[in-house]
Amino acid sequence: MSTLLQGRRQPLTAPGLRDRTAAQRAISPTPAKHQPAATVADGAVEAPRARWRVILGAVVEALREWRRRTVARGELANFDERMLRDIGVDPSLVDYEMRQSFWRPLRDWRY
Repeated sequence: MSTLLQGRRQPLTAPGLRDRTAAQRAISPTPAKHQPAATVADGAVEAPRARWRVILGAVVEALREWRRRTVARGELANFDERMLRDIGVDPSLVDYEMRQSFWRPLRDWRY
């Protein structure tokens, strides 16, 4: 056994906690002057809930973008050949775009 463990024969308790009366236990002494336990760096400290809000906001924004892509591809599929010629897009390119998954960004058809 190590020497640290050999020296510990008594259970760990707060010193003098059992010696206090009930009134003394109920009222804990407050320090006269508050001293911070650690200094805070110059950078902003972010609360855990704030981080979750940022993450949740990013997820919601991704879902909205995916929905916009799906709607845009659906509208593009509803164009007839005359409308596609007017905007300068080949129908085969529209067919290619329709086969893309919602998470893939829309292609820039401008030349």
